[in-house]
Amino acid sequence: MTDAPLADLKTIDQVIARALEIVEPGPYAWAAAGAGHGVTLARNAMALNQLALVPRMLRDVSQVDTSSSFAGVPLTIPVVLAPVAALGLFDPGDAVAAATAATEIGTAAFCGILTSSPWEEVAATSPGGHFFQLYAFGDRSWSGKIVDRVEQAGFAGICVTVDSPVVGRRDRSLEDGFGWGVSPEGTVNLTRQELDYAYRAKLAWPDIAWLCAHSDLPVILKGVMTPEDAGEAVECGVSGIYVSNHGGRMVDHEVSTIEVLGEIVDTVGGKVDVAIDSGFTRGAEVCKALALGARAVGIGRLQCWGLAVGGAAGLTRVLQILRDEIESTMANLGCPDVSDLTPDRVRWSYPAPPSSG
Repeated sequence: MTDAPLADLKTIDQVIARALEIVEPGPYAWAAAGAGHGVTLARNAMALNQLALVPRMLRDVSQVDTSSSFAGVPLTIPVVLAPVAALGLFDPGDAVAAATAATEIGTAAFCGILTSSPWEEVAATSPGGHFFQLYAFGDRSWSGKIVDRVEQAGFAGICVTVDSPVVGRRDRSLEDGFGWGVSPEGTVNLTRQELDYAYRAKLAWPDIAWLCAHSDLPVILKGVMTPEDAGEAVECGVSGIYVSNHGGRMVDHEVSTIEVLGEIVDTVGGKVDVAIDSGFTRGAEVCKALALGARAVGIGRLQCWGLAVGGAAGLTRVLQILRDEIESTMANLGCPDVSDLTPDRVRWSYPAPPSSG
């Protein structure tokens, strides 16, 4: 974290440039890396670039409302903080700092199960306003205990990450030699003995149905990339679908999230809310996802860079920049409300996916 004035940061590119100056090479490479040699990472960005925005003129945009909601949680901006396991590499405040920034702006954070921050302190920054991210590190008895604690802490919902049954191979991290993991003693929340990584590969649809029945909180499934899985998730009783390829960190040469978003939105047919992440860095890109039916867009790496340049205040600055970009984009598209961002406001510059919303 630096003492340089945050007000000097006017753009996301400036935030990233300052973070690159501050963050040690190992942690920076860990956060920036994609699976393999980064094809999915590049594809996420490429697909977003190939989806163009279509403006309409002479709408009254003297007032622009960026508010949205996801799984029952109101959001002043349609940007949420995606779960990131190792935010403490970039600021000692870890997930509490991230949740503080989200609360300051009026949006939601997803608290990662592997955070070094006490879960209860994260939830307390905005009771009922943040989500908890769950990996299956144990059987249903183990998961039930975690869920009970999460409910008592005051989280708004449980987000199960299902797109990483095993950790993806990332050439950049392997070559750099920097590996992040929990300490031999575990974390402040979980002992090492409670973290059985083999269970992540065993998780299956009956476990999701069990969790939905067990918890009083909404259950969100993160890592959905096909309409078939989206339909299965709805049948299991989930309250939200989170389209994600883990920021391109698990499978190289995987399809991008924006390419499949329209199909997934069509499949769920408004039965549940849909969120998306992986590769989003600008407000205009957020507007593209909203036009295809997403209710919220998650940012991951931008959290790391924002925390690096100024802790909670630095991440708040990132969210302010994104809010300003979203407002400007909406106004110039002729969209005074996020509901005005509809499929006709985007156009693919190459043959469109099978369904585009």
